[in-house]
Amino acid sequence: MTTSSENPFFSDTSQPQGPPDTFIPPPALESAADYDEDSSSFGGTDSSGDASSSGELESLRQGYLSPRILELLPELLAEPAFRIGQRGDLRKRDVFLTGALPVWAGALPNVRFRYGGTGVSPNLYSAVVAPPASGKSALRHARKYGRPSSSTSSGGTSPEIGTSSENRTVLESGTSPESGASSESRASPEGRASAQGSSTGQEGPEEEPSGRERPGVRAGRRQLFLAADSSAAALKQRLEEVPHGVIFETEFQALSRALGSSWGSFTDVLLKGLQNEAIRMSRSSKGAVTIPHPAPSIALAGTPAALGGFMSGSGSTPGTGNGLFSRFLFYRFDREFEWSPQFRSPQSESTQSEGPQSEGPQPEDLQSGERRGSLEESLRGAGKKFGEARRQLGARETPLWVRVPGALQEAHTRAFRSLTKKWREDGSVPRSMQASLTRAGLQAVKIAVVLRGVRLAESGVPPASTQSIDQSIELGPEDMEAGIRLSLTYLLHAIEVGARLQGDDGPQDTCLQEKAGSQAKLNERKRDLTERQREYLEALPEEPFSTAEAKDLASGFGASKRGVQRWLKSWRKAGLLRKPKRGMWAKRRPEREDFPRTEGLPGAESVISVIDGIPALAGGRAP
Repeated sequence: MTTSSENPFFSDTSQPQGPPDTFIPPPALESAADYDEDSSSFGGTDSSGDASSSGELESLRQGYLSPRILELLPELLAEPAFRIGQRGDLRKRDVFLTGALPVWAGALPNVRFRYGGTGVSPNLYSAVVAPPASGKSALRHARKYGRPSSSTSSGGTSPEIGTSSENRTVLESGTSPESGASSESRASPEGRASAQGSSTGQEGPEEEPSGRERPGVRAGRRQLFLAADSSAAALKQRLEEVPHGVIFETEFQALSRALGSSWGSFTDVLLKGLQNEAIRMSRSSKGAVTIPHPAPSIALAGTPAALGGFMSGSGSTPGTGNGLFSRFLFYRFDREFEWSPQFRSPQSESTQSEGPQSEGPQPEDLQSGERRGSLEESLRGAGKKFGEARRQLGARETPLWVRVPGALQEAHTRAFRSLTKKWREDGSVPRSMQASLTRAGLQAVKIAVVLRGVRLAESGVPPASTQSIDQSIELGPEDMEAGIRLSLTYLLHAIEVGARLQGDDGPQDTCLQEKAGSQAKLNERKRDLTERQREYLEALPEEPFSTAEAKDLASGFGASKRGVQRWLKSWRKAGLLRKPKRGMWAKRRPEREDFPRTEGLPGAESVISVIDGIPALAGGRAP
């Protein structure tokens, strides 16, 4: 087994060690020594045992976030998600969660973890892609977390960000006109982290020491949300003041319009922002200025037709080869043309929706016990803790480092190493999608750290250390498991978004057209079967069945059990059968299935098999 010191992604020795905090650590993860040494066996084996619920694969096939993920969420995310799902539309619940992750990342200034030998912030980019009037507007609920943090105070420097290194700019002259002191005399936490990395024999992050605190920046100018429709100069100025700001828009056009203009071409800022790479600029009033550690987050939504314009807004080629594409967590869905009730009484807002439930994992499967209160009440309470966490973290002089225990490092490495091997052996996966897989590994840990930060907001952020060394806390197993599962689920969506963006399955296709086309393909494939095979296929149960049940029917059609096993495997490849979970089979019925469908898309089955093989790193709790 690879030890943590040999791990190419993490190293325990490179973590800044701080005094123990007062928080109760998450449940300890058992040793990863029982993992199969052959990483290629990760995924699609029996190693996950109870980790995958019966609805895990079915949820993935339908494009939903799985019940297992929802069990692992902290309460401040799980409670509003439950409320939205309770209203009867689980797509809206998933849209909300997809937007909430970047928003919460904006509440975590001065939070760091190490990845690839570099100090990284947990900022995230996400995009919901769906047809018009399909429920994308549920994204707006995620914005409500930031309402308390967006208020303007009466004046002065806000404690929210007042002394944070996040809001210091680097004057390359190294001096401040106010004091004349060298910037080296007040090195930022990033600069100290780099020095510590060298002292431990680890390569430190390539970050520059911060300059002195900018005076006179009022709290009203430190609002959490950044305008997408901005000039490049205006956006850089805002990031200079609020490096952890969030670009939040419910329409792609708001951002694509700016990216496509001569005054707003800031694609380079977005490309560097996810990786926290320094942004350098020159201004006539200040001279050369550097933002040493930009960490913006982005939450967007829009239609498939508008996505191409957004990705090519800077003049680059749209598609998976665009550098922006691999930086986003995508969530894509289609919906049947149906009417949802638009009038609800105050009482129904806090109880189960009277409207029909959508397909997919049902809310009653995702809860334990009775919940009271409305969605607004839930978000209002969560928003207060959101704002308090942002203020406390923003006021820190030193980062709060999140350490990744060795067993969690191993789980992460094995999952992404396994998928990399599967994709390498699958010659059909487009090379342009490899960048999305590479960044999915980073996004998994970013999501995990965001979830850890949300749990800190629930219990209380640790006080800033009075010592000169940096504090650190430990990532929990429930956070890493959820991070891996979420990043791979979003990668599954990215595969389909990429295929449509490249023209493999035109963005204007409707759900009904897809179903009609899929049924025609199934009929054509059935005609390729022999008469005996067609009779046997029709005789199989309409509901999911086991391999043993399929073999029991073999003798009635003059087929051997081994021959039936070959039939099942070949029919799955042909799209006639699917596997809702290991050891089970089901007939392909397009008229009964929710889209998007990932069958036949290069790399999709490999992603599903790896998700299915992720072991249960934590017990989780029902939201």
